[in-house]
Amino acid sequence: MKVNEISCKSALSRSRLPGYYYALNPYRGCGHGCIYCYAPDVLRESRKWGSFVDVKRNLPTILSKEVKKKREGVVGIGTVTDAYQPKERKYKITRMSLEQLLKEDLPICIQTKSDLVLRDLDMIAKFSDAEVGFTTAFVSEETRKLFEPRAPPIENRLSALKTLHE
Repeated sequence: MKVNEISCKSALSRSRLPGYYYALNPYRGCGHGCIYCYAPDVLRESRKWGSFVDVKRNLPTILSKEVKKKREGVVGIGTVTDAYQPKERKYKITRMSLEQLLKEDLPICIQTKSDLVLRDLDMIAKFSDAEVGFTTAFVSEETRKLFEPRAPPIENRLSALKTLHE
């Protein structure tokens, strides 16, 4: 996995997805390596998807300035790449971004495949409007491994979903 630390010019972009006003993607590329991922086409990415992750190191700083100027609207977190992919354990860009979003209490909706989201449950619970959704495309762990080779096991996702529900 090739990791590149990059700088971004903006953190929040206008989303065209229904229900979201903004999109926040702390990473470009993804360590899950899902073979069915739509992101390479959306981003017009020529590098092999699943072989690299670009870490937007300055995103929380940029976000801290942007949230003060943005009008209210749901922020979709992880709309193109998983905000809780494996490199988040080290870099914590998503956690630092949540800290900035919480200052303005913007509504958030996180989409992930990772039970790592539970690490930030303390912060997510402080938002007045927060949702977390999990992608689980398969019931068989053997099939999951074929299509999502480095994504967390299905059982981890279901267990995390249960914890969030409680």
